[in-house]
Amino acid sequence: MLGQLLDGRYQVLQVLGGGGFGQTYIAQDTHRPGFPKCVVKHLKPATRSVEFLQTARRLFTSEAETLERLGTHDQIPRLLAYFEHNQEFFLVQDFIEGHTLKPELPPNGRWTEDRVIQLLKQILGILQFIHSHNVIHRDIKPDNIIRRQQDGKLVLIDFGAVKQMETQLLTVVGQTTASIIIGTPGYMSTEQGQGKPRPNSDIYSLGIIAIQALTGIHPTNFEEDPDTGEISWQHQANVSSGLAFVLSKMVLHHFKQRYQSAAEVLEVLEHLDSKVEAQSTQPSDFIQPPQVSLSQENSIAYSSAFILSPENYNRLEKILLELVGPVAPRLLQQVAASAGNYEELISRLELHLRGNQLIDFHNKTRFLFEKPTFIQELTVKSDRSEINPNNLPNQEEVISDKFVEKCERELADLIGPIAKFLVQKTVKSSGQISRAELVKILASKIPEAKKALQFEQRLLS
Repeated sequence: MLGQLLDGRYQVLQVLGGGGFGQTYIAQDTHRPGFPKCVVKHLKPATRSVEFLQTARRLFTSEAETLERLGTHDQIPRLLAYFEHNQEFFLVQDFIEGHTLKPELPPNGRWTEDRVIQLLKQILGILQFIHSHNVIHRDIKPDNIIRRQQDGKLVLIDFGAVKQMETQLLTVVGQTTASIIIGTPGYMSTEQGQGKPRPNSDIYSLGIIAIQALTGIHPTNFEEDPDTGEISWQHQANVSSGLAFVLSKMVLHHFKQRYQSAAEVLEVLEHLDSKVEAQSTQPSDFIQPPQVSLSQENSIAYSSAFILSPENYNRLEKILLELVGPVAPRLLQQVAASAGNYEELISRLELHLRGNQLIDFHNKTRFLFEKPTFIQELTVKSDRSEINPNNLPNQEEVISDKFVEKCERELADLIGPIAKFLVQKTVKSSGQISRAELVKILASKIPEAKKALQFEQRLLS
């Protein structure tokens, strides 16, 4: 094919790749000034039977029309032409000058959180567009994302029109579906591996790339949680709890528990951005508690991260587990750490729920509004008459910096990087409490009762 003039116009310069009965070439358009480069995808039918060729022609036209619609997006290559020659089929698309994302993801090379968020936003915008046209890409991976040289924008390529046609045509001639799965191991979700891709299969693949960027680890080397079967990665990345939650939900094993649309993920990312921007205006890493008199201290004796009793906290976590799956404990930890009261906690949790999830959540959390919460009970008991020197911790019970550091280490082993934030915020907001009280507050943040008990025993023994 090298040097051949296709359709009397496109001269083949280089073979890019091939497989099955399709090949891809770089060509030059001899009818345009400067002979600009283009990409030609070539489909050779496996048989010349009339029925097979009719099916191939119908699928080819349909795929070409789809690519033509998608090419109206600035970050998707335009379809320049499609034609049939000698009962073989050809698609011609823009050649994107630039480099793929692959060299930007070397082993042990870690991206900043801001850079990852920019990647997510750009590709999610493209996915939102293609999914609105009922198209699933099915092969989101670093090789199929090009950073365009002229403006640095990310362009999504290889929509697999040829591969999708191959899949359907091979099915026509009787090959098994297992032999013609589209996707790349490591980046491919379970349902896609079973030949049943969904729009959020693309979201899964993008989440995997983002985790790869944060950790510097190739997806085939990701650890798996032995208890849940989910990817275990947060301990290998320097990442905020907010972004960690978003990515973990993007790559959940079961598609029903993931985000259902690109728009949904973009909305949560925007919320994260506004939250980070608001926090950046604070003079320090943690919000300082207001100055209060001794008579008021018991009313804020527990940090805003502990605005529910242990019993209600566990009930709320179980409700979330039913609605969002394994990410529930991390979601609750993240939101509770910054909520000022239980009304704010509930409203922030609602941002992560949709449709029937939201209705069920409203119905199941009514108990919080029907009886006093733990913090409300403390507030009622905070009269000045109840406060006396005997209630304050003795010298042996004073919380030292060394003890705080020990709490941070022990808690981090169980819940990850958010531990330091929770410990610091609890200490700053809790006033004069004993070591035992501090440990009990922190233990309530550990989802598993057995581990929470071990945490208390290690710190109080």
